Order: sequence, then structure tokens, then C-alpha cells
Amino acid sequence: MEFAVLRVPFFLEPHYDESKPFIESNRDRLIKKWGGKKGWEQQKNRHDLKGRGEAAGIPHFNLDRLASNSMASHRLIQHVGKRYGLDISEALYDRLNVY
Repeated sequence: MEFAVLRVPFFLEPHYDESKPFIESNRDRLIKKWGGKKGWEQQKNRHDLKGRGEAAGIPHFNLDRLASNSMASHRLIQHVGKRYGLDISEALYDRLNVY
């Protein structure tokens, strides 16, 4: 039996402006999203974000990495998958998402 996994984008911030350049860090975006530093700390603890990330194979989430709308990168991965195959698109995905 053989099968392939296709990535389907899920946007945590679906209304993030696609035309804007990288304008803020993930840390700043999340602090703003959860109403300040206190709200962000509560959210991290409530959902065990660090533990869940480690369990999913993300040893370190770079909160200081710049955030932007990821629609373009999702489009790129889908295009590469259709044109060159899933092995190539997965390799590209892994390169784009270095932890």
C-alpha cells in the first residue's frame, strides 16, 4: 500500500495583511493577540505550548523570528508539489521551517 500526505494550509492569522513585509516578531504578535504579556503567559501555561511543540518535534520555537502572512509560502509549496512531486515539496517545506 502506498499513500501520500498533502499539506492543507491552516492560517492562525487569516486576516494578516498579505501585502505587508515582515513587520513584527512572533513574540510581539502573540503578546498583542493575547492582550499583553500577562495574557500571553497565561495562554502559554494554559495550553502547555512548549510541551506540545516538543511533542510535535519542534524543539525550539523562535519567538523572535519575524511574522508575516504565510499565504505565499503555502502557494509555493502547493505549486512545487504539483509540478515536481511531493518529495521535493516536502524537502522545500522542511528548509523553510527550520526550528
